[in-house]
Amino acid sequence: MHEIRFHGRGGTGAVMASRALAKAAFYAGKNAVSFPSFSAERRGALVLAFARINTKKIYRKSQIYEPDTIVVLDNSLIELIDVAKGLKPEGIGIINTSKKPEEIQLSNQIQLGVLDATKIAMETLGQPYANSAILGALIRSTNLVEMKELEKGILSVFGSKLGQKQATENVEAARLGYEATVFGKSQGGRNYSKIQPWLPSVDELPIGTILPKTTVETGQTIGPGSATIRITGTWSYIKADINQDLCIQCLKCVFHCPEGTIHRKDGKVIVNKAYCKACGICESICPVNAVEMIKIKEFSEIKP
Repeated sequence: MHEIRFHGRGGTGAVMASRALAKAAFYAGKNAVSFPSFSAERRGALVLAFARINTKKIYRKSQIYEPDTIVVLDNSLIELIDVAKGLKPEGIGIINTSKKPEEIQLSNQIQLGVLDATKIAMETLGQPYANSAILGALIRSTNLVEMKELEKGILSVFGSKLGQKQATENVEAARLGYEATVFGKSQGGRNYSKIQPWLPSVDELPIGTILPKTTVETGQTIGPGSATIRITGTWSYIKADINQDLCIQCLKCVFHCPEGTIHRKDGKVIVNKAYCKACGICESICPVNAVEMIKIKEFSEIKP
């Protein structure tokens, strides 16, 4: 039995990828199951998806803790979680990145297949959904199914949700992902021991519905503005932008931003796009329509 663990973010297609892979395995005459595991059910939150493929009937129903293959759809996750945890010694990782395998540091040195799946998606689909391109890399790395079977899986799963036109475009992205994959070995030695979830004590639990920005005993900052510990702006290609000619500096957007990404600087109200998650609150409460949600072309535009 071959077990695959997908690491992604909510709304970026990890679950659809696992379903399409399982459907492709079905077309190949194999048995397969796929299922997700969500954290906070919102766009950008961490998501796990799992797939098991076997020639025999599959009875195991647990999450996958010792995968044969890991798939990382968003390379920013490497900074946050140990994606290689539990990977079997002979296993392989597939990562969406513009870096070479040897430039990537994980907790262990592992075999890697890398490709810039987001770039392929933007060129093929016009949207940053890397799941289909990364499926092409996955089957090239594992030989679990053939491309013709993956195509059927994508057309079935993507077509029922997005329509046949977009499903066909995703098939092309998968083909390009297959061809673009580069293989090598990662670096090892990345330390994840300091990255621990905040488990509040009774005294740290917020009163009411508002959690103010504060620093807890572990040294972690929580509440609005706490996203500064990581570049959470990569969750979305849509960002808030303020028209300075229309802005009257009422600062409603500043006070309502849940992440504290809007501030006043040099007489202007500006958005730190490296941390803006495009929730749209600022746009909806602006009394003069000075805030607009815009689409950026490259993540390089939003670096702090």
